[in-house]
Amino acid sequence: MALAVTSLVVIAFTIPLMLVVRRQAIERAQVNAEREAQNVSGLLALLISGSETLDPASIDASLGQLPPGVAVYFPSGESIGDTGSNSTASLSTRRGVPASGFDIDGDWEVGIPVSTRSGIVAVISTATVAEQSSGVAVASLVLAALGLLIVAIAVLVTMRLLRELIQPVDELARVAERLGEGDLKTRATLDGPPELAAVATALNGLAARLSGLIEAERESLADLSHRLRTPLTSLRLQAERVPSDDDRIALTQAVDRMESAVDGLIHDVRQGRKASTTGDLAGVVRRRLPFWQVLAQEQKRQIVHSIASGPSIVNASEEDLATLLDLLLGNVFSHTDSGVAMAVDVRSQNGHAVLTVGDAGPGFSPGLDLT
Repeated sequence: MALAVTSLVVIAFTIPLMLVVRRQAIERAQVNAEREAQNVSGLLALLISGSETLDPASIDASLGQLPPGVAVYFPSGESIGDTGSNSTASLSTRRGVPASGFDIDGDWEVGIPVSTRSGIVAVISTATVAEQSSGVAVASLVLAALGLLIVAIAVLVTMRLLRELIQPVDELARVAERLGEGDLKTRATLDGPPELAAVATALNGLAARLSGLIEAERESLADLSHRLRTPLTSLRLQAERVPSDDDRIALTQAVDRMESAVDGLIHDVRQGRKASTTGDLAGVVRRRLPFWQVLAQEQKRQIVHSIASGPSIVNASEEDLATLLDLLLGNVFSHTDSGVAMAVDVRSQNGHAVLTVGDAGPGFSPGLDLT
C-alpha cells in the first residue's frame, strides 16, 4: 500500500516535470530560430540598403556562412542557405507577411520579410524536431532515476516503521482472537507506542469485565432454573388432575412446550448465544399463518392478512417473533367468540417494520382498569 501511494505521488510530480522540460526545449529552439532570423535579416537590410539591384552571389559572399537552418529567398527565385521549404510560413513570408508555424514534418519555421526596391527578400529560420527535443531524453532519464530513488527511500523507511508497529499489533490480534475463542484468562502485553499500549489496556479491561459478567450470568441461570422448575412441576400436576381428557392433554402439551422453551433459553444462554439477533418478521408471519388458519376454519373465523413483500428485518430472533405472533393470535382465540374475524398486517412505517393483529370483537369492557 505504501509503495503504491509513494509511486503515485512520484508519478504525479515526475510526469508534469517531464512535460515542462519538453516545453522548455521547444521554446528554447524556437527562440534560437527567431534570433537567427532577426540577426540575418538585420545584416541583410544593411547590405542591400540603397542598392538598386540585388546580386544574390555578392550578398552570399558578404553574409558568409549562414547559421544552420537559415535560408534567404530572393525575388528572382534564387536562394542561399538551407533552402527547400514550402511551408505556409515560408510562402507567407515571401509575400511580405511575417509568419511562423510548424510544417508537415514537425519543424518550426519563422519568417521575416525584408523589403527592397526589387521586391521582398524572405529570411526563413527553421528549428528542427531534433533541436526541439534536444536534452529532453537526458532530463527525463534523470527525473525517472530521481523518482525511483525517492520510491526506494520511501519503501525502506516504511518497512522500518512497519516493523516497529506490526509486532505489537500482531500481539493484540492474537490476544483478541483467543478472547473470541473463549479464553478469557489471556491478557495483552503493554508494549509498543502509547496508542497501542492504551488499546492493550482497554482490551485487558474488557476481558476482565467479560469474565465477571459471564460468571454472574451463570449464577443467575442456575438460580433461574431452580425457580422455574418448581412452578412448572406444580402446574403439570394440576394439569394431570383435569377431568376432561382433551383439556388434560392440551394443558400437558402446553406445559411441555413451556418447559422446552425454558430449557432452550437456558441452553442458548449457556452456549454463549448472542442476545442481539435479527429476524424476518414478514417471513415468520407467512410461515405461522397456515397453522392458525386451520384452527380459524374450525371456529369459522376469517383471517384477513396483508404482508409486505420482501423481508422485514427487525432486531429480534425469529423464534421470539414466532412466540410473539402466537401470543397475539392466541389471545384473540381465547378472548373472542367463534366466528369473530381477525386481521394480521405487516407493513413498513418510517423505516420500521410494524406488526398489527386486530379482531372484530367488542373490545374491553367499559371501566376495565388496564394499568
